[in-house]
Amino acid sequence: MTQAKQAMIQAMVGHVLQHGVADASLRPLARAAGTSDRMLIYHFGSKQALIAELLTALAALYGETLDAQITARAASRKACLDQLAAISRSAQMRPAMRVWMEILAAAAAGESAYRAVGDTIIGQLLDWIAAHLPADDPDPAAAAQSILVMIEGAIVLDLAGRSDVADAALAAAFAP
Repeated sequence: MTQAKQAMIQAMVGHVLQHGVADASLRPLARAAGTSDRMLIYHFGSKQALIAELLTALAALYGETLDAQITARAASRKACLDQLAAISRSAQMRPAMRVWMEILAAAAAGESAYRAVGDTIIGQLLDWIAAHLPADDPDPAAAAQSILVMIEGAIVLDLAGRSDVADAALAAAFAP
């Protein structure tokens, strides 16, 4: 990716985090990137390709945030869940989680580009979680799936104003 294209993506990521992706149109994205809508199409080929690259950049940002805050394997499944929940549910990550819910809604509505990017993001998260579980975890793939489901559920409950339910469920998870 060219440096100019990368700079445009970064500027548009900021716009999407602030305004969401559901109603993203070329003109506001172009303004955010400091260019015209025609130049966006020139650089990205189509609006769908642009949105796919934007979503991929958002996923990379989430991964970078996780990597910056969690650098070693967790001591237990519970520790991994707690660390990931704390980051994913933080005020810093709320805009990204709101966009994630928009991605899922678009995928549920049958928009194939969003479904493909969502599938990629989920695969990356499962791999990331499995790699951060204890080295002796008997089934890291299954544990990663359980942790991801709990985190996703907690985020949905947070966004719906029911953090109390999410907090209780996360506290009880992986209890001896």
